[in-house]
Amino acid sequence: MKTDREKNIELFLNQIQTQKEWESKINIKLKKELEKYTNEFEDYNYIKNVSKLKCGGYIRYFNLDYEFRWGGILITINKSNDFNILTLKNINGDIFKISLEKNFIFYKKHMTQSDKMKKIFLSYLDK
Repeated sequence: MKTDREKNIELFLNQIQTQKEWESKINIKLKKELEKYTNEFEDYNYIKNVSKLKCGGYIRYFNLDYEFRWGGILITINKSNDFNILTLKNINGDIFKISLEKNFIFYKKHMTQSDKMKKIFLSYLDK
């Protein structure tokens, strides 16, 4: 027969999720939020690692409360052991910092005018 303490410990342990379960819940919630903003995230890719980021690219993100943020242009990337801090500049000229670890980051490569023309030309050929 288990004591009350052992029952409480067992109940607590049964509530703990595995890493896969936790990631699955996060991905489902993130996917649900992205469905609300399909146009805003066109051509943006979800980023988990700063090595895929380049200064001059565009950042949009959700914070850990799943609130959508417009972000801005990536100015600098500061890497440390604990956090990777991204410095962004928005359309109003405001400069601010966000953490890769405390946000769900989406990145779009900087598009030059020729990139835009190429995309328009290729979309015309597809018709």
